[in-house]
Formats: sequence, structure tokens, C-alpha cells
Amino acid sequence: MDDDTTVLELGKLYLEKSGELVVDTARSGYVAKTMLLTHTYDAIISDYNMPECNGIEFLRHVRKTDQRTPFLFFSDHGEEDVIIDALTSGADFFLPKGISVRSQFIQLEHAIRESVMRRRAEREQRKISSVLRTREAAVRSTLCPLALCDTDGRIQYANPAGLAAWGYADESEVVGRHVSDFVVSPGVSPEDILDLIEQKTWIGQATALRKDGTTFDARVSVSTMTDEEGDPVGFIASFTDLSRQRRVRMELESYVGDIRFVSEKSSEFADLPPDADAFLFIADIVSTLSPEGAVVLISSMHNDRIVRVEAVRGPSQVLAAIEGIFGRPVVGIELRPAGEDFSAMLPKAFIEIDGGIDAITFGQLPPGILEKIDELPFGKVIGTGLSWGGKVNGITVIILPAGVSPGNLDVLDLFVRHCSAVLHRRQLEKLLKGTANLPAK
Repeated sequence: MDDDTTVLELGKLYLEKSGELVVDTARSGYVAKTMLLTHTYDAIISDYNMPECNGIEFLRHVRKTDQRTPFLFFSDHGEEDVIIDALTSGADFFLPKGISVRSQFIQLEHAIRESVMRRRAEREQRKISSVLRTREAAVRSTLCPLALCDTDGRIQYANPAGLAAWGYADESEVVGRHVSDFVVSPGVSPEDILDLIEQKTWIGQATALRKDGTTFDARVSVSTMTDEEGDPVGFIASFTDLSRQRRVRMELESYVGDIRFVSEKSSEFADLPPDADAFLFIADIVSTLSPEGAVVLISSMHNDRIVRVEAVRGPSQVLAAIEGIFGRPVVGIELRPAGEDFSAMLPKAFIEIDGGIDAITFGQLPPGILEKIDELPFGKVIGTGLSWGGKVNGITVIILPAGVSPGNLDVLDLFVRHCSAVLHRRQLEKLLKGTANLPAK
């Protein structure tokens, strides 16, 4: 941009002579601003003294939206304060116009090429840095444990998932240490490291060592890392904790086994003879599904006013201790809830009962007895209703050992709901049978 037509024509002629540059010209800031709206340029060259706006004003206009396109001043205005103002405003070069036309345009072309190359290098560096940051974030964020090692087998980086797998909290605890410090078997010698690097890839199983001394089985995948020339610079190892997979598989198998068990016992319960103890059957199955050490109580509900313990299951020594505190067998104990509608207190699924033992006895135990029971190794109390016909007709309570929670509440819920349906059917059959035996009028 220059208001001197001769400078514009000569500049375009000299700069396009090599065939590598294409030059557009503008005689004013207004024209230049308009051109920038529709074109993208690799560099901008401007005189300082211009009509409408001087070169620095135009520079500041450009830098409002574009901080990266090289901006060069080509001017015969050489005052020091103007040059400083231009450079601090974002100019890349401030070149003086000279007497020798050829030399000044050679110098200008050199400055253009240098500034464009520098800007392109900066842009490429930003792009590379962005890619590296993205890759670093991906490695850092992945849930797959990873470790980067040098050609000697010493760890240079471990991502958070890798640190967690080994039981470490800080990367500094593992960086610089040899991989053999973290593998129990197979052994890892310097020769093994060389073999790994030569093989390029290796997949197998290993027993890994955690910080606390415990071990875990892991599937390990190793890949050699190379530089641009293809020379090895180290290797990356990824780990999969097989013990966790096995634990999940065992939990799934246990869950499937519980479902199968409930299905079988539900069928047995439906086929129980009328004189069989249905509540004892329920207590046996719920006890089997409950954590070891739990106490199961099955109670019946009469007219929503009287709760009677019908069956109890649990460790014999714990039951003996409870009966010793009560001074009598637990089966047969009757309690009378104070509320008018007990049905609303228990849903059709197991919940934790606030208040524990005191709540399931409706606050009717003498303080001395309650204190002795509280001394037993009990934890949470969970319960649900044996419900049908819109009301609670019985109660299933599980008193858990301290610090223990059931892992299969949905299975327990399924069994209790099935039992409720069978008990409801039996009640209806009994009513129908009684109706059939009534004398005809």
C-alpha cells in the first residue's frame, strides 16, 4: 500500500519478476481495508505517510483481527519514534526507501521471504505443539495403563492409569526406575529389553508388582518407538489388569448363579404342600442369599396391628446370644406397632431401616435389652415387606454384620416379590376353599 503510483508499479514489477510472488496494490487505506475483506495475503507492505490513515493506523486496524500475517513498512519516513511505534504495534520490519531502486527492492523481497517463512514456521510450530498437547492429553486421559521407557528399559513416563494400577500416586516415584522393579515374572534382563526392541512388538502375560507388595496378573502389549530415521528410542508398554476382569467375571457368574438359584427355589416354594412352613422356607433361602454372618427374621402381620416373628436364621452363636438377651426363643415374639397404618412404612424392595434394631422392634425393647443387642457385632439393618393386596402382610428383615453390605439386593427383591405372590395365591385359595365349604342357603 502506497499513495505513490510509481512505487506501486516498480514494486510489483520487481517483486513478481522471480515468478514466486503475486502482488496486489492499493493507493489508500480505504482500498486496502476493502481488499482485506475479500482476500487473504501472506504479507502486507505499507508506506507510513498515507492519505486517510497513516501506516501505523492501518497496522493497528489489521492487528485487531489478524496477529499473524507479516506486516512490513517500506517508507522514507525514518524518525526513530515512528519506527519504535510501528514495531511495538506489531510490525515485522521497517525498511527505508533508498536511492538505488534495485537494491531496495531486493532488500524488500528478502524481508518479505524471511518474515513469511518465520510466520509459517511459527504456524507449523503451533500446529505441532497442538498435536503434541492433544496426544499428551490422550495418553494422560486414557483409562489404559501406559508406560514409556527408554532403550535401557527405564521408565520415562507413566500415565495416571498406569500409576494407579501399580498403586503409586506420583509420577516421580516411578520415573527413572527399571521395568524389572514392577514385574515379578517373567524376569526382565537387559538382554530381554534388547530382544523386545528388535522384535518391534510383543504381547503376553506377566505378573506385575504393586507398590504395597501385592501382585496382579496383567496382559502386556509392548511396541518399539522409533525416531524419524527409524532408529529405536524406546518402547511403550500397555497393561490390562486381568485380575479385575476375572473379578468381574466371577461377580457375573455369581449373579447368574443367584438368579438360577432363586428361580429353582421359587418353583419349589410354589409347590410347597399346604402344611409346610412357608416362612421358614423363605428364611432359609434369604439367609443363603445374604452375606455370611447375617441374621434373617421373617415376620407375619396380623390386621396391620400385630407383628409376629415366624422364622429366624443366622449363625448359631449369634442366635444363642440374642435368645440369651431376650431370655426366650425369638420365634413367637409379638410386637404391636404404634402407627395406624404400618403398610406405608416398608416398600416392595429392600431399604436400609433408619434406627436399626430399635426401629424394627418399634421402640418397644427395654433400654437394657437394646443396649446388650447393640453390643453384638451388627451393622446395617435392611428390610422389605411381604406385600400384596395393597398392604404389608409380612416383614423380611436382614441384620447385617458390621461393615458389610449385600451385593445382590435385586436378587433378594426378586425372590421376596415371588414369595409375596405365592403367599397371596395361597391366601386366596384358602378363602375360596372356605367359601366352598359354607352350607348352601
